[in-house]
Amino acid sequence: SSPDPVTAGHKIGLTNAAYPHTVDSRQYILFKGRPSMAFTPSENLPEQLAREISDKIIRNVLKPGERILEAQLAQEMGVSRSPLREALRILEKQKLVELTPRKGARVTPISTAHIEWFYDIFEALYGLVARKAAENADDRDREALQHALRNIEAAAAAHDIDAYYDGIFAFAAVGLKAARNPLLEALMKDLGPSNRRIQYASLSSRAGELETNKRFFQEMQAHLAAGETAGVEKAVKAYARNEKAFALKIANGGQPKENPR
Repeated sequence: SSPDPVTAGHKIGLTNAAYPHTVDSRQYILFKGRPSMAFTPSENLPEQLAREISDKIIRNVLKPGERILEAQLAQEMGVSRSPLREALRILEKQKLVELTPRKGARVTPISTAHIEWFYDIFEALYGLVARKAAENADDRDREALQHALRNIEAAAAAHDIDAYYDGIFAFAAVGLKAARNPLLEALMKDLGPSNRRIQYASLSSRAGELETNKRFFQEMQAHLAAGETAGVEKAVKAYARNEKAFALKIANGGQPKENPR
């Protein structure tokens, strides 16, 4: 039989999800047919593990409510249980995992209440990011934002959900950098895991709607390039309300169609 890709150590290169036009310097292996980090011993191993498990939760490889079997996962990832437990504690703080004494860990369910809470915060904070980015962006930021928008447009045309997902987070990363506010960056970093999880779940059923959805980002980019603070903030908040409606319908078992702009 063919060797297991993990034990074979088949390394591949990936594009950085935050900046799709750059190459991620980390090494990866194939884990169950998917790109997975190749871990090396370091003091940051629990953070590396947390990032990898987080990606499995976000992309629904580990499903809401699913038990996480520590011994099995540690063996699959090629690590001991001690750093894995530390990683699970990190994920608990990020609201991705629930830890129960004597019962272990399970993936946190996504409730309608959580979606409501999340998008209330999303709308307020990303509105502030957009306004500050419009005020402070320089030519390099505007060029990077245009590049990110082209990636979004290409992914929408190809109905490529994964590329579209990476594209919108690259777009957001450029906007956050342009805002020039380290405290705001820290707040958005804390929101990141829930943001990625909810948006991926929402986008997963909408490959045919990406051409419509991209118009939000085109509008944001146009306002930001012109330095129109009120316009870009309004566009971001409209996007947040649209995504919230989709996420709530999906959480309630619906298969919504995108609202026309």
